[in-house]
Amino acid sequence: MPNILTFTKRACPLAVCALVTIAWQSTAVAQQQPFPFSDPQKMFEQFFGAAPEEDRAKIDEIKVPTREESQIGERASREYLAEVRRNGTKVLTRGKDVEYLRQLIAEVHPKMENAKRYKAIRVYLADSSETDARSFPGGTLILYRGMLEFAENEAALVGVIGHELSHLDHGHQLYDAKRMKLMQKTFTGANGFSPDQFFRSGAMLVRSFSKPFRPEDESEADNDGATWAYELGYDPREMAKLFLRMHERDGRAKAGLPSFLRTHPFHLDRYKALTDRYDELQAENPKDELYIGRENLDNRVPRSAREF
Repeated sequence: MPNILTFTKRACPLAVCALVTIAWQSTAVAQQQPFPFSDPQKMFEQFFGAAPEEDRAKIDEIKVPTREESQIGERASREYLAEVRRNGTKVLTRGKDVEYLRQLIAEVHPKMENAKRYKAIRVYLADSSETDARSFPGGTLILYRGMLEFAENEAALVGVIGHELSHLDHGHQLYDAKRMKLMQKTFTGANGFSPDQFFRSGAMLVRSFSKPFRPEDESEADNDGATWAYELGYDPREMAKLFLRMHERDGRAKAGLPSFLRTHPFHLDRYKALTDRYDELQAENPKDELYIGRENLDNRVPRSAREF
């Protein structure tokens, strides 16, 4: 994919070019240091106008064919795994832990609205103590051994798996690809050139680049992970407790970038949101008994095979 500044210099007029360049450079600086303004969102609105809901809707309308998504995901996951290996971490594709993850994924997978688009989920286990999990377009999940241990039980791990599958289900990882497609479509006049549409779309793209991270996507994935776990009979409060433990481990402080520049909400906010979601689920469909599954995780035996 070409560098965005190179692309805009070739494809768009000077005025739009300048706006996109300013937004892109501002974003790069913002990622390197805490944002110095008390209310950055108001600053963006002052320069670029308020970002209407239609902005995201326009990008969501852009379609990425299944084959193209698979190519994007294969390239991204291959590069990511290569970097993991260069750092001295083994990547496993077989063994008891990997098979256990495959069985849990098979339980959660049917909950996806677009399950048919992701018929085969590829699973990798990074043999590292990091508490991380990632999904890639096309249907690739990479979990770290540290996450398996930190989860403490199967209920929490099912919530994490549901979170990653939700990213696939909603196409969150395709946002940048869709944004680039919209830019190309707009700046090349693919559907006929309209100055009014050109500049309105250009302003929308500037707003999009000025806010590159989407914590709301993470919240949506958290919500799905907890909901699917509950529907499968697991206790989503265990997923909430996972974030509480992360909050306690990381020093309880809300340090670093302001929330609108973070890729994830704060751990404590996620804990509270998931606790609230549990209350909603109980109100909608009360369940007296919910499964936790500490022994299942310890023994790498899914609940579908045995309840302890």
